[in-house]
Amino acid sequence: MADVFISYAREDRPHADMIARGLQAIGLECFWDTEIPPGQTWADYIEGKLSACKAVIVVWSAHSVGSQWVREEARMGRDKGKLVPVVLGGATPPFGFGEVQAADLSAWNGAPNFPEWARLANAVHTIVRGVPAPAARLQPQFAAAQMVTPASGATHLSPFGYVWKCLRHFADGTGRARRSELAWFVVFAFLALCAAIMLDIETFGINPYTGEVNTYMFAGLAYLALVIPMTSAASRRAHDFGQSGWLAALTAIPSFGLLPAVIFACVPGQRGPNQYGADPKGG
Repeated sequence: MADVFISYAREDRPHADMIARGLQAIGLECFWDTEIPPGQTWADYIEGKLSACKAVIVVWSAHSVGSQWVREEARMGRDKGKLVPVVLGGATPPFGFGEVQAADLSAWNGAPNFPEWARLANAVHTIVRGVPAPAARLQPQFAAAQMVTPASGATHLSPFGYVWKCLRHFADGTGRARRSELAWFVVFAFLALCAAIMLDIETFGINPYTGEVNTYMFAGLAYLALVIPMTSAASRRAHDFGQSGWLAALTAIPSFGLLPAVIFACVPGQRGPNQYGADPKGG
């Protein structure tokens, strides 16, 4: 049984993810994936989850204030006396929900010592467990889970770490990525394709009349293996400089995709949080 229900608009999923991770780090279970199982209605399923949880966090943003579903979930939480509001980007809660004081996480980048986050975590932990969150338990576990440096809140990985992150999140284009993440994956993809072409030359030879490789079988397989993680990383990179992830489709074009990927890897990201999530540099 989950302790906390998190209500949010789809566009705010990166922030909901950070909130869920932070609460899990202090020992609270969260329900925040609201896909309805087959055979159940939205009202019955969500009402059941809301009734079982002890706290309902509603993330108010420019997206969620106009969402019928978020408003209804907030109404249920308010009526049951469990509502804990969060605001992003200076959003104003809809009429009827402004009387409950909200935590402003607009500038939160995931750092456990951010004042508004600590206030929210303590409030939710008190509602669920009856006591504030233990400070010693909050900070080390959350920092380790997020791989955050205490000084800046930014995520720093080795080149292999960035490549592995792209492969691990091969089909996840949500959130934001710093330039290093895509840049190192572009280098990895280029070297992998070069190695595959060399293997094609060694295996199938070169046509003496045209100078072309007879078959690009291994290169084709390498392209198919790399195109999805490349596109996902490029989508996160586009989000970082404030553009739609659909631009990442340019990187999937055969024999051309590496060029827009290089361009994406060179464009500076926006400072601070934007509509797609927290600043990956911790700014």
